[in-house]
Amino acid sequence: MATPTHNGVATVAIRAPLAIIQQPTIQPGEGEVLVRVEWTASTPLDLHQNDGGLLVEHPQVLGDGVAGTVKSIGAGVQNLVVGDKVSGNQTEKIGRASCRER
Repeated sequence: MATPTHNGVATVAIRAPLAIIQQPTIQPGEGEVLVRVEWTASTPLDLHQNDGGLLVEHPQVLGDGVAGTVKSIGAGVQNLVVGDKVSGNQTEKIGRASCRER
């Protein structure tokens, strides 16, 4: 069975046009939820990554602030259910977000 994927807007090289790339959809782990992102924020930092001002590995998915709807829930999550609206900030390169239940 193929690994599920989703679209991400990314810098693919220094000063290159942005591109839509496929990213693996990671299933939620302990205390995590999978969110269908419906809104994301791009900041000047994202653009600085694209112009070579910051040393990042390309491709670099843009938008570290997210909001959306919970699609699935990992073990141990108690205060969120599928369909809840959530928001958070991306904190890790792989795209997990800080909207983990605390």
